[in-house]
Amino acid sequence: MNYLKRHIEELFIECTGLNANLKVLDSFVSERSAELSQNFPFPGQGLISMISAYRDLSQLEGGNNLYTTNVDYNLTTDNLSPEVNRLLSYISCLTVTQIFEVFESFLKNILAEIISQNPLLMDILKLECESASFDNVRRCLYKIQGKSNKGFIKALRIISPFFKTHEENNIWKRNMSHWFDLIGRVRDLVIHSRLIMNSEFELYIKESHRSKLFKLHFTISGDRPNAKISLTPYQAYSIIDYIFEYAHLIYKGLSIDFKIDLDFNFKNTTLTN
Repeated sequence: MNYLKRHIEELFIECTGLNANLKVLDSFVSERSAELSQNFPFPGQGLISMISAYRDLSQLEGGNNLYTTNVDYNLTTDNLSPEVNRLLSYISCLTVTQIFEVFESFLKNILAEIISQNPLLMDILKLECESASFDNVRRCLYKIQGKSNKGFIKALRIISPFFKTHEENNIWKRNMSHWFDLIGRVRDLVIHSRLIMNSEFELYIKESHRSKLFKLHFTISGDRPNAKISLTPYQAYSIIDYIFEYAHLIYKGLSIDFKIDLDFNFKNTTLTN
């Protein structure tokens, strides 16, 4: 029995659910957009309008307590296509961010599992823990995590020669850890900068190998200082595929190097909600 298998199965299940969410939204929004373009071929035709409002929490005397922010939004036949593209890019970026979070949990779980099953690894990785239980090791892993999970990848290189070999020597002929680091940087932009490019990220992707990986999936829309990362659903699906392949490489590498029976007969799961 492969004691690592449950961790990659959990990743497959959760990430497939997130992927399905994006596919459903992509399909319905794109189809509805096409229908509206066909059925309302009139310039300036209003489709959706809204205005935001607020209440004064300190207005204890009662009376009318609903005020407008004077900020409104209008979706029309004139801006339908670019707005749909913007919306799908936004949802795609959020989905990739969530996928990354799931993968980060997978990294912690599979490392905690292999270490708890092989306690001598704590000395090899210079990881100080009170005990070798799974939960305790997982709590201690932050000590070697490093920025953008680089410590975890370094640990995998140390304990898994198979992973280290195929990290770059793979069917795609690209360094998957460099790619993973890029996705981590993009995640930070999505969360902390609302997709807006900053000077640090621009400098980061100027290096030739990073620029090539960035252009593999992403484009930049708009101009400075409001230039944003843009991602189509199709590009997001590709990123999710790579996440699965990277996770599989880690699972396979640890299984081979620690002489655990390889088991690729993953659990059948149908997602219904």
